[in-house]
Amino acid sequence: MTKKTDQDVMRENNKKLVLKTLFNAGQTSRSSIASAVHLQKSTVSSIILELHEDGLIEELGIGEASNAGGRRPNLIQFNYRYGYVLAFDMGARHLRYSVNYMNGEVIQKESLRLTGHSIKDVFQMMQQVISGLPAFDTMNGLLGIAVSAHAPVHENEIRYSPFLELDSFSLLEALQGIVDVPIRFENEANLTAISIRDFWYYSGEEPLSSLLALNIHNGIGVGTIINEQLYHGMQGLAGEIGRSVIYKDGQVYRLEELYSEKAVMEKIAQQNGKQELTVEEFVALIKSKDSFVLAVVDEWVTAIAQITYNLVQYGAPEAVFLSSRSLSQFPELLNRIYEEYKALNPLGETRIEFTQHDIYESSLLGGVALIARQVLGLESQDLIFKK
Repeated sequence: MTKKTDQDVMRENNKKLVLKTLFNAGQTSRSSIASAVHLQKSTVSSIILELHEDGLIEELGIGEASNAGGRRPNLIQFNYRYGYVLAFDMGARHLRYSVNYMNGEVIQKESLRLTGHSIKDVFQMMQQVISGLPAFDTMNGLLGIAVSAHAPVHENEIRYSPFLELDSFSLLEALQGIVDVPIRFENEANLTAISIRDFWYYSGEEPLSSLLALNIHNGIGVGTIINEQLYHGMQGLAGEIGRSVIYKDGQVYRLEELYSEKAVMEKIAQQNGKQELTVEEFVALIKSKDSFVLAVVDEWVTAIAQITYNLVQYGAPEAVFLSSRSLSQFPELLNRIYEEYKALNPLGETRIEFTQHDIYESSLLGGVALIARQVLGLESQDLIFKK
């Protein structure tokens, strides 16, 4: 292998800097990019030519002259139609997918009811989705696939799944057998954290360098961003907060056995003589102000506030983002969580936020960003994606 010279490394770094600036800028010009990255115009022009040859630049024509006059600039932008990426989310009952341009814009998305609980069944559904995708008017078609798993992931393999029967079947190898593109598996809460980092709108604020994404769904998980990078921990096990133990009523429980959305819904279903509730039924019962349901929800709100407080005391992030399918429909409950959290008198000034985009989109958007970054070679750059 030929060893890279310092000049080669510098050239690669400059190219990444120019591409990042182009990706984030929208309509821009070569001179604007040169000013933004503080490089010689000749260096930037050479890199722009290379990116153009790679198909990553779209020419927009002549723009308006500046107030100071001078030559009218040739406008360019990142070619978001360079290709598209595909993200899957494997839930307990549904396989969701999203097809997005490289800048994050959605082309197509759908939710499919799972036909079985075997990972082989999931693969068959994925295969049908992939085979049915056209080029979507892009230069290169499918560029990569991300798979969100509601389970720990290590070295691109799902360690175990509480919802799906893995049966020693390698989903990665099966997918690699039908497409020749990068494929990445990642934990659902981790992808939610990535989606917040890359898609969150900061309204002129500086992007957050540290944040926690607390996801309360069928389980309880936390995605962690430290210094703008995703933290996995040993063997990908960081964030498995739902497996924390708690002593209650003379017994030791896992936290998610008591306070996951699934656990709360099962408790209410049992009271109503049902095996299970849908999220829609759960929401309807809250709206009906059933006394038993409200008492369970009161305890749940307090528990979430305490979980959030404990996370903040340990990690001291700039912000914690809460995500729950049912709670998201009740702003008053979200406000109560925040008030109970503040009443615990936390140290520091961590913000408590609630994910803005659709709860079901979070992990999909994170997967889109994960793959787009890999394809572009910009894994550690500050990128701003669009919805």
